[in-house]
Amino acid sequence: MAKKMTGKELVAFCRSKIGTPYVYGMKGKVMTEQNYKFLKNTYGKMVWLSDRDKIGRVCVDCSGLISWACGVMLGSGQWKARATKINPISTIEKAPIGALVWMQGHIGVYTGMKNGHPYYVAADGSAYGVREVPLRCNKFTHWLLVEDVFQYEMRDDEVVEKCKMIINGKEHTVERILKDGINYIKIRDVAEAIGYDVTSKGNVAVLTKK
Repeated sequence: MAKKMTGKELVAFCRSKIGTPYVYGMKGKVMTEQNYKFLKNTYGKMVWLSDRDKIGRVCVDCSGLISWACGVMLGSGQWKARATKINPISTIEKAPIGALVWMQGHIGVYTGMKNGHPYYVAADGSAYGVREVPLRCNKFTHWLLVEDVFQYEMRDDEVVEKCKMIINGKEHTVERILKDGINYIKIRDVAEAIGYDVTSKGNVAVLTKK
């Protein structure tokens, strides 16, 4: 049995393709005049007139980026159908690196947290090509694990959960990370509870009264 691609390897592959142009229906091959005409006739408005300018370049679409990485040719809906675990996007912080992020008609790859925000990489449409941006830049509804194709590094030692915190006699709901027997409370949750905005200067958190 062939070795599965890990989630981290999937992320590394997708990041290596950042800047690759997007054309609907392309799967990581050089687009020819013949390809363009076929895709335009087949998919109509899904293929932009300006996509013609990408002839001669390697192009890819959203599901094609993932298929290009692992060699399993599936569309975005087929990836969801093949998933062994399907979770609401609201729980993305519990996802392993390399989980697929999905919405109707689109798919990408979760790359982890940066500065407290979840990020993904995807072939994000003809206007952007392959890019890595915060999850809020799209409207994904679910994250998926496809365990017969990818091997994920699950963080069994780390659990994110909701908890209660009392500040000045008032109860607040915050998120805590349980790791190695220690509770870590998110600074943004605490700042919100006490009426502060959080910014940063380099690696230093700055709290300012609202």
